[in-house]
Amino acid sequence: MSKTAAYEPDHLRDLLVDAAEQFGTLLSPRARLEHLSAALFLKRASDNYAEETKAALKELGGVEGAEAIVEANPDAYHALRIPKSARWDVVRNVDRVDLGTKLNEGLQAVATANGLFFKSVFDTTDFNNRQALPVSNLAAVVRHLQELGNLTNHRASPEVLGEAFFGVVDHFAHLEKPAPGEMFTPPPVARLGARLLAPEPSAQVHDPACGSAGLLLRVRDEARRVHGDVAHAMGLYGQERKPSIWLIARMNALFHGAAPASRLELADTVLAPAFFDRPEKFDLAICNPPFDLETNDWYEPLRKSGDKFGRINHLPPKGHPELVFVQHMVASLSGSGRMAVLLPNGALFRAGNEQAVRRDLVEGDILEAVIQLPKGMFYGSGIPVSYVLLNKAKPEARRDRVLFIDASERFERIDTFNILRGEDSDLIVSAFETGEEVEGLSSWAECNAIRDRRYNLTVRRYVRASLGDGDLVPLPQALAELEAARAEARVADESLEPLLAELRSTVAGDS
Repeated sequence: MSKTAAYEPDHLRDLLVDAAEQFGTLLSPRARLEHLSAALFLKRASDNYAEETKAALKELGGVEGAEAIVEANPDAYHALRIPKSARWDVVRNVDRVDLGTKLNEGLQAVATANGLFFKSVFDTTDFNNRQALPVSNLAAVVRHLQELGNLTNHRASPEVLGEAFFGVVDHFAHLEKPAPGEMFTPPPVARLGARLLAPEPSAQVHDPACGSAGLLLRVRDEARRVHGDVAHAMGLYGQERKPSIWLIARMNALFHGAAPASRLELADTVLAPAFFDRPEKFDLAICNPPFDLETNDWYEPLRKSGDKFGRINHLPPKGHPELVFVQHMVASLSGSGRMAVLLPNGALFRAGNEQAVRRDLVEGDILEAVIQLPKGMFYGSGIPVSYVLLNKAKPEARRDRVLFIDASERFERIDTFNILRGEDSDLIVSAFETGEEVEGLSSWAECNAIRDRRYNLTVRRYVRASLGDGDLVPLPQALAELEAARAEARVADESLEPLLAELRSTVAGDS
């Protein structure tokens, strides 16, 4: 490829993956992605800075001292300030034993020069850790990035670089063993969520557990696909509690050209919600919250003292925090706000406080749809998952009822994963938007029917499979319905316990 030809996303993705692999296996997949993000940012920013300088000098024509004018007015001619000592050619041309130190210093210099968006972003990224990152490996990475040629906006637009980086994140998500509670959202699932939300171009969008910011950026992509460049007005607001993932989120927003409209904060949403005091609530929210956590930092404080922000009315069990995030999202939405959240199926039928959350959603008539997705789509987990869609201003025709969609068999098997195809997503979106009942796919349930089932939201309790010829129920459906029935029985038993305890106490007192 010539040094001036424009890149295609897939080609650039492959080259970036090759560069990241040069870090070697002493770094974990996530650490390789983190370090690639930082190094790629420095090269991209430096290349664009040089291109902007060239354009500025051309604009100034033959004005005497043009170079000094450009250097003295960086904000007038440049998107970012890149100090001389931090520019890519300066950094890469040092002796390779000093390369790690120079990269660290360069990134910190850029962070210092550019204010709040970069504050603390590179604090935990160390290119000078020679035990995990030998000098020869780091030199190979820098060489591979240099061989990409100029990574200017002209050769790799934000759309191209952003899509390529999505592919890099996806590649390393395949390799990384997820930490407890973490599940990377596969691109087809993220795109489906964005389509279901049908975002307006100026929407303000929130993700309280944003990870690499993929869901937020997919919502922005969908708005741009439908509405064009006017969607640059969209605001993206995310929180992430792990510094390494937060760095990746920041770089992801930069590579997509979304940094000016993004606020991505490093903090735990439950203990320290960054945006809850905003004068205006959010128009949209989307999230893939932590699943089945073994431990968390906030369960005991909430159990003992409650939620000082007034969001969490029902505290789920310690190991199942998903509905904590649902309650936070509901409280963060405007009066006409909408949201899409990925939940493990257990959250749809478990008893106790999780049942109480579901009851509130149904009785508040903000639950619009539940969509069962195929198993086996999430890397490192076979947990069945559903999209739950909430709407604080449901259309009149959808009030007092909920749409259930069973898309569990809508996929293609590729290698060891089930993948949502384009036609699968089209079918799901059409079923949601039209609200038509289709045998084996979609069905409405009145809120009274959901009350009768003790707020069990398991999709196959409401959508019966198309049986075709004969009356036999397919085994997967039979097992799913048996599981749901057993869950309802458990809920019923647990709801009787307080009454039985009271009766026992009365009998004991009388005797």
